[in-house]
Amino acid sequence: MNHHIRILIVEDSEEDTILLLHALRKGGYDPTYIRVETEEDMISALETQQWDLVISDYVLPVFNGLTALKVLRERDLDLPFIIISGRIGEDTAVEAMKMGANDYLIKGSISRLIPAIEREIQEAATRRGKKLAEAELIKSEQRYKRLVNAVTDYIYHVKVANGSVASTSHGPGCLAVTGYTSDEYAENPSLWYEMIIDEDRPLVQELSRKIAAREEIGPIEHRITRKDGTIRWVMNTVVPRYNTAGNLVAYDGLVSDITERKKAEEELLLQSTALNAAANAIVITDVQGRVLWTNQAFEALTGYPLNEIIGQSLNLLKSGNHGPDFYAGLWQDISEGKVWHGEMINRRKDGSLYNEEQTITPVRSGTGEISHYIAIKQDITQRKLAEKALLDNAQMMMEMEVGKKIQLSLLPEHPPAIPGVTIAGNLVAASHVGGDYYDYFQRGSQGIDLVIADVTGHSIGSALIMAEARGLLHSLYTTDISVAEILQSLGRLLYDDLSRAELFVTIFYARYDSQSNLLSYADAGHNPPLMYNRETRSFQELDAEGLMLGVKIDFHYEERQVSIREGDLLVLFTDGIIEACNPSGELFGLDRLKKLISDKSSEEPAMIIEALFRELSLFTLTSAFQDDVSMVVVKFT
Repeated sequence: MNHHIRILIVEDSEEDTILLLHALRKGGYDPTYIRVETEEDMISALETQQWDLVISDYVLPVFNGLTALKVLRERDLDLPFIIISGRIGEDTAVEAMKMGANDYLIKGSISRLIPAIEREIQEAATRRGKKLAEAELIKSEQRYKRLVNAVTDYIYHVKVANGSVASTSHGPGCLAVTGYTSDEYAENPSLWYEMIIDEDRPLVQELSRKIAAREEIGPIEHRITRKDGTIRWVMNTVVPRYNTAGNLVAYDGLVSDITERKKAEEELLLQSTALNAAANAIVITDVQGRVLWTNQAFEALTGYPLNEIIGQSLNLLKSGNHGPDFYAGLWQDISEGKVWHGEMINRRKDGSLYNEEQTITPVRSGTGEISHYIAIKQDITQRKLAEKALLDNAQMMMEMEVGKKIQLSLLPEHPPAIPGVTIAGNLVAASHVGGDYYDYFQRGSQGIDLVIADVTGHSIGSALIMAEARGLLHSLYTTDISVAEILQSLGRLLYDDLSRAELFVTIFYARYDSQSNLLSYADAGHNPPLMYNRETRSFQELDAEGLMLGVKIDFHYEERQVSIREGDLLVLFTDGIIEACNPSGELFGLDRLKKLISDKSSEEPAMIIEALFRELSLFTLTSAFQDDVSMVVVKFT
């Protein structure tokens, strides 16, 4: 059964939100969510609803991930905050983690999403559990002190004759504790014994035996059934009285309702058990860093049991791989009340080194002073080894370069010759291989099919899916089916492979008939191409209803038509163009793209594309874009 989770999503892209929700459901979650795009909407969502997790894009048109993180932390909400972005660099990621982000993932490669969510929710629950346990302990102590002097504590008196209860007298407070009045106890001397639940009667009987034998006794705790049927815990303190012959003649008692204290103790035990059972190592220290408590996972991680490390400084874990400045920065952050999150190399008891990911959270007392630190530690040695192996694999890099050449060779070398139509296209991959694709298919002497697609991610898997889609399209376009039916067939043929690879494809497919001057088109979640009218200097977005391929196995796509006029420009592009960022985080955007097209509309398609790529490099200050960039321009003359 799927686990319910409440997620606040900070994202301007509905398609990316669909991808995220699909990954969550596939990972065993049943998400309830709200998608926000502005700071005001995020604040409103945080103040009006309860959330388990915040997932944020890094760059939005009027907002960004760091501001979203600041909004969350200013409200002192202990919610995991995960950044998912296609354009975040290492320096930016480090800055986000220092500000309190719990993790970051790259769009199109979110296989770590579910483990990251499970880890961060567990850690948040651990933190909340510990705080709750401490708070409940304080509450239980306060309740217990109040109970001593409250009306729910009452005194009773019992007279004994010939070894049996002759009469009882219960103080007025008995009504609040037991639900029975003093008169009811007077009428039935056995009423108190009848209220004791069966499992606890042997304890009370043993107390009676000790009293009769004049043995030393102390308070006992047992349960009673109130008049309304509810079960309450009481502490019964008895003071016996004997005559000169040594016979028991009476005893006085004090009854205290300790139900709330018992509940707090049970909850504290439950929370303590949960902390001990946690997979991550957990350490509680004083403000000097001396260990007060650790869970069992700490011993498994470091080799030190609690009895050996209690009262010791965690300095004994130092490996010597970090200089004084590293630890000085850590202590400065936590001493100022900031949460510190980072990675370090530590040394186990047996001398072996391990990589550790650690979060240290300051705990403040009721006066606001920092009283303790709680550290949550995770062994990431295997993860670091895997990352290093991947980076050091030069052979793989060579093979990736070969893959890039093969992928580029799959793109059309020359556009088809159609009277009155001039076409040009270009693609720049963000990495060695990518998921962008465009193509043209000639239909007789008077028609042409145009396609542009984007597979999520920039991995080998994305490139393989792109190659598979190209092969299928080269078969489908030769049939007599419509453009909408081509997308439906393609989605059906790719669905299983996309599901296994956890990938999706957005694709726009169009068919132009030069005799009728009609362009028929269908869209599978791709950003709408632009139709530019030179005469009116206006743009029309060619949008049609349709889901990305891989979301649903047999989706029926909407097909639309538009009339082509002499001088019109058709521009197909992937989102890597409009979502390209400059160093300040500003998006290139659709308006800049439209202006460039309008300014260059009199030039040939190849020149328009060349101008666009030049403008994009100037805007981003790089020629190595963070996302694949593709464009096809068609001029009708």
